[in-house]
Amino acid sequence: MTDLPPDLAEFRDVRAPSEMIALGRTISLAAARHQDLLKFRRTWGGAVDDSEFTAETAIKPIDRAAIYPKSHILHFSVLASLVLFEGLANAYFFSTGSDLGLLGGWLQAITVSFTNVIAAFFLVGFLGLRHMSNPHKRVHAGLAAIGVGIGAITLLALNLSAAHFRDLLEFNAATLAVGAGDVTGLVLTPVSAAIANPFGIETLEALLLLVLGTTFAVIAAFKGRTFDDAIPGYGGVTRRLETAAGDLEKALEAGWKEAKKLSQHELEQLVEAKELHDEICRDLAGPSNHR
Repeated sequence: MTDLPPDLAEFRDVRAPSEMIALGRTISLAAARHQDLLKFRRTWGGAVDDSEFTAETAIKPIDRAAIYPKSHILHFSVLASLVLFEGLANAYFFSTGSDLGLLGGWLQAITVSFTNVIAAFFLVGFLGLRHMSNPHKRVHAGLAAIGVGIGAITLLALNLSAAHFRDLLEFNAATLAVGAGDVTGLVLTPVSAAIANPFGIETLEALLLLVLGTTFAVIAAFKGRTFDDAIPGYGGVTRRLETAAGDLEKALEAGWKEAKKLSQHELEQLVEAKELHDEICRDLAGPSNHR
């Protein structure tokens, strides 16, 4: 038999080459994901030039673990509940002047509530407030702040217009009840009424509608802000590392079950994998837990 170089001859003693190749691939992927996380922390997601990074730099790396929900089911459930509850409440408020009664009010209300909740969640919370959280991306933070301001004003205008629409429906119904029809066309101009006199709300129902809409918009914006880590991208790179660490842990469990039967090469690779897994776990817990 032809003599092999030492680095290849050791594979003759490997019990299961395919398993060790898979373990090697898992180690490489986990190591790469780990480096991605460390680089993200150093550079704040690319805001700091990594080639110029030194221990003496004035910009400190991210010093906490990523914060994000393990599941988004609760967030989606809250959003659906907000849309449903606000839609039902608004349906009652809007049904006064609708020819279809409660059904007509529901069709108008669900459109307003859906726009209010989704715009607050996505535009203000998820895109706006989160992109304001990275102080080293000044352009992104500035644009996000402008977007949050525009979004907040737009949502306030939407809720004010809905409140004025409720007032106009009430006035229109009262006008029709006394047989006068010269002002019924005003019900078609709630936006103009809101612009002309934003807080000139006359009825209690309209005020309740305004309070309800703005409250739900704030809740939706908060849910958008907490949908993922405050620093965009930090949650994603952490989740990818957690997935790779989970695969590495499974490979380790399978390898240690028959540790007594492993060759020297296999044991060395398992030890390498365990050391890497321990290092990843410490970093996932946060830089303060790294020693």
